[in-house]
Amino acid sequence: MKTIYLLRHGNAEGKHIPPDAERNLDAKGEKEANDTGMKIKKAQIIPDVFMSSHANRARQTAEIVAGVIGYPPQKIIIEKGIYHTDADGLLEIIHGLDDSASSVIITGHNPSITHLAWLLSKDFKEMMPTAGFAGFQFKISHWAKIKKNEGELKLFIAPEGGNP
Repeated sequence: MKTIYLLRHGNAEGKHIPPDAERNLDAKGEKEANDTGMKIKKAQIIPDVFMSSHANRARQTAEIVAGVIGYPPQKIIIEKGIYHTDADGLLEIIHGLDDSASSVIITGHNPSITHLAWLLSKDFKEMMPTAGFAGFQFKISHWAKIKKNEGELKLFIAPEGGNP
């Protein structure tokens, strides 16, 4: 069994901050990440692998959530490929995971996080809000065998006030 959790970064500073990758979470985004982390903790989810885009807002979201759920923030894998890719590119990253891991959280950006959620499961139709979290389970033993529309939606968390 393999489980993919997708986490969209929390609300960030305005888009006028150059360069884009240096935009930080704002106070709302920090609260969203903490709220989502609390809901993930309540669901008793701790992944085997926790990955994040290198962009400040994604990394900060991952660190807040990791801290809340008890995952060591220093073990978060920073994957630059998450930042400038589409859903198929994210799927390639997933296909490359070590099969010894059963679960992964990937912290990234829209539209690719929402598009990947739509791609993984025909049952998921939501837009991923800021700090939104969705989990999909696959009845397989190798990450490379993850296929489109074969994931079973296990969980969807939308923080209070999350932006579409």
